[in-house]
Amino acid sequence: MDGFPISQAVVDIISKGHFTSMYAVELQFASDTVRVHTGLGDLIIGGQVYLGIGSLGQVGSASETDNPQGPISIDLTLNGLDSTIIRQSLVERCRGRPGKLMFVVIDDDGTMASDILMSGRMDAAKFSYGGNDGKNSITVTLIDRMAEWSRPGTKRWTDENHQMRNPGDRIFFAIAQLSESPIFWGS
Repeated sequence: MDGFPISQAVVDIISKGHFTSMYAVELQFASDTVRVHTGLGDLIIGGQVYLGIGSLGQVGSASETDNPQGPISIDLTLNGLDSTIIRQSLVERCRGRPGKLMFVVIDDDGTMASDILMSGRMDAAKFSYGGNDGKNSITVTLIDRMAEWSRPGTKRWTDENHQMRNPGDRIFFAIAQLSESPIFWGS
């Protein structure tokens, strides 16, 4: 991130001294986009309605490496879920889907400002099942794009791999032979 991550509008509201702060999260699942915030009631940010989940939602602390350009990840947890919601969440795949975490402040006059703290992709969801007594939870880890760079790629520069992705395209047909051929420079 270049510079200070908090906008002047957020700083102005915080400098007044009387404000309410919360997190807002947008997770784009395959079937629907989920927008929630850690306050109560509905909140409109950028023309989108975010549902208040109060203390049922938790935002973990950011984990990062010693390298300032290293990957950052944040755990987002939703507690107190019914077992039917857990079962539906098991079907819905979230890994690799986009998500973002925002910091929102509202002053006593109702003036609101928000900043995106982190934008990235969701990793695999973790489930904690505690029965039907409300101790169920889902934790989704939001990772930034630096984490994607540290993962090994699955694409290879071979004819076989290219044929799986683009059937009929033979651009890499001679790659194996070229790697074995001697190259004479300046002859």
